[in-house]
Amino acid sequence: TLDELISGASDWKDGFQMDDGDANTVLQELDMVLTMEQYRALQDLKQDAASGSSRYKRKALLAESFRWKNKVIPYKIVANVFDAKDRGEIRRAIDEWQNYTCITFREATRNDKNFVRIGNGHGCYSNVGMVGGPQDLGLAGGCRVKGIIVHELGHAVGFHHEQNRPDRDDHVTIIRQNIQEKLYYNFQKYPWTGLTTLEVPYDYKSVMHYGGTAFSMNGQVTIKTNDPAYQNVIGSRVGLSFFDIKLANLMYKCNSGCPVNKVCPHPGFVGKDCKCWCPGDPIKPCENEGVVSTKKPSAKCEDLGPHCSDWAKAGYCRTSTDTKEKCKKSCGACTGDPVNPRGQNPSAKCQDLGPHCSDWAKAGYCRTSTDTKEKCKKSCGAC
Repeated sequence: TLDELISGASDWKDGFQMDDGDANTVLQELDMVLTMEQYRALQDLKQDAASGSSRYKRKALLAESFRWKNKVIPYKIVANVFDAKDRGEIRRAIDEWQNYTCITFREATRNDKNFVRIGNGHGCYSNVGMVGGPQDLGLAGGCRVKGIIVHELGHAVGFHHEQNRPDRDDHVTIIRQNIQEKLYYNFQKYPWTGLTTLEVPYDYKSVMHYGGTAFSMNGQVTIKTNDPAYQNVIGSRVGLSFFDIKLANLMYKCNSGCPVNKVCPHPGFVGKDCKCWCPGDPIKPCENEGVVSTKKPSAKCEDLGPHCSDWAKAGYCRTSTDTKEKCKKSCGACTGDPVNPRGQNPSAKCQDLGPHCSDWAKAGYCRTSTDTKEKCKKSCGAC
């Protein structure tokens, strides 16, 4: 499985602190290199989630500043490291991302300040998103196959591991007794405020999902799929799944040049070519191009999903019309609601929705993050 290959290629056997002399990075979950800013924000979010705190923390893992500008990822391949076969695998992995999304990989020039440097390293690993300046994507000897490279490029794009999603317990069971206690932190769930899912469902087939024995200390199962049919599926992907592709297209707004009223049959999405794409191998054109889902939206003031409250806190009411329709109660979108009689979003008032808004405004996040500007209207002067 993917995690077995990654673990076998790694020199960092504990899978935690980088030992390359860089005190500003932390290795998490075998292959994710986090900046200290990302790491501290993640720990704060997890602690808040564990304690039930509703305090609004800076969503460093979600910030748009970690997305690659103009949907372009410049890269350099370190010289004299890879042979022709290795370079072919790298090319195939890059093509996988370019074929199915609007993300473009191009060779970096001297004018590129931010770029991915693909080299040997101590194992298979990558930063998460664009962190600024040169960032290393390590491909040691055991990592140079398409599936692993697609996975590591996924981290560079901004993807996290599937098994750490906030809704993972609905789909997998973590068998703690088979995991070394000091490595159990790798299975901590992200809170809804710390991970961008954009309502894309949990995906056993994701190239970002680890296999069933990840971090096992005895060879026994550590990730048990709640649907037994998928036990041998997780971690075996060698390319992008349908929902991987959909998430990337949503994250990078690949349909930004398409008609705004273009709607695809569920669970399809509008691609970079403005066509509707549905699940296939991994995608195929939808049979009913542009047909609206037949599911009739509810006229009642109610939530139609168990995670509506979480999605509302994460800001999806503002960014997703689908969430606003399915989660009317949590989004405050009910006409005639005595608390919110006009169906307005409560966050529309001239106020700050977090205790750190003043600090974020001083740090310049009002200018770089639409999320900060929306949640910190008063401090950002956006009223």
